[in-house]
Amino acid sequence: MIRRTYGSVKEQLARVTQNGMCATDPQLLARTNEAQERLLNKGLYAGTYGRYSVCVYGGCITLPREFESILGYNYSGAPAQVYNQWYEFMANGPGMSTVGAWRQLQDRGYVPCFRSIESQKYIRVYTDLIEDATSTILFRGSDTYNNRVQTQEDGAYIDGERLNLSAGSGNSSMLVTFDSTIPVAFESYAGVYSFAYTGGGYNWWRKQGTTHYIYAFATFNAGNSAYINDSEDGDLYEGTDPTTLLPSSYTWPAGVTVTELPRTTVNAFRSIDAINKTATKGWVRVYAVDPTTGSESCIAILAPDETLPQYRRYAIPGFDSPEGTSVTVLAKRKFIPVVSDDDDLIVTNLGALKMMAIAIEKEENNNLEEADQYEAKAVALLQEELKEVEGANIGRPQIQMEMFAMGEIPNMA
Repeated sequence: MIRRTYGSVKEQLARVTQNGMCATDPQLLARTNEAQERLLNKGLYAGTYGRYSVCVYGGCITLPREFESILGYNYSGAPAQVYNQWYEFMANGPGMSTVGAWRQLQDRGYVPCFRSIESQKYIRVYTDLIEDATSTILFRGSDTYNNRVQTQEDGAYIDGERLNLSAGSGNSSMLVTFDSTIPVAFESYAGVYSFAYTGGGYNWWRKQGTTHYIYAFATFNAGNSAYINDSEDGDLYEGTDPTTLLPSSYTWPAGVTVTELPRTTVNAFRSIDAINKTATKGWVRVYAVDPTTGSESCIAILAPDETLPQYRRYAIPGFDSPEGTSVTVLAKRKFIPVVSDDDDLIVTNLGALKMMAIAIEKEENNNLEEADQYEAKAVALLQEELKEVEGANIGRPQIQMEMFAMGEIPNMA
């Protein structure tokens, strides 16, 4: 096999698609992507799988978006079994895996983040580039009481909370910290304050679950005051900012530090079950933020064209090695649409792509018999390529049995 990009094959594909199509036609790009996706689902062919090292977080492996599934698993030189989601639920089977069964790798389905949230936290977003006003990200999930997080949008409630990714979108938050000079009675006022609203000529930030607020004039001119306020107890501290327009530079009284934080959810999440993102110019990095200390932990890194992130997760029962330990896997590559001439194709066999493109056209014209013939030809071309790529390599069959109540029988090859 050879490396090919979409730009290197589009002229050849254009000649056979719909009896000749312009190479710049968007429909050709769509047809190429559909042909790739179908061929990837036909089997394990040259370039569709490979050996990779992946990190372990919380006893789980979460595959990057480029991979669909794990075919083989190896930790510290020892191979192990990969089980599907039915393994722990089989009648007369082993049941739930015991702690320390690290030689098992168990499918846990799909998740939107590579790391889970271990306690209720705010969600913060960083963008690598300055995004347009239409760029947004929606987080859907539940709080620590398993209540769905809901917010108002255009007068109606939606499932989740949406953040605007453009600069100056108002999704800011404040981290308030006190030093030892502040009375102990005010310790509960420390923490993350999320943007609440603009009203009465002030911008307001509220600490989740409390009546504590930070507020300041919407326009920060010399001599304007900024306050930490409680709706029941009144103003607590006051300070002025005579030099700058940035909230992060308020000159607060001694002992109080207020730092502006980037786009952060108003609501705290205990779990996230879906993320919806518009296409962006650059990468988007998602962090979980501790509501008291403000400490961050990265939970997702989203590519510009990634709009509905979904990753395959596998659990290693009882895995107690340090976080970030890596293991070696043999993984099947996942279909990712090409969007530009410079994007690499996963299926690089030009003949197979041509045959599959024609098969799709025949199918759309309801000529199913001919469609099947062209599809079979595409698969045959992939099989021939795989044979040549493997060369004289011998693939030995492996037999590994795990008998219930009888212990393990080692590999036999």
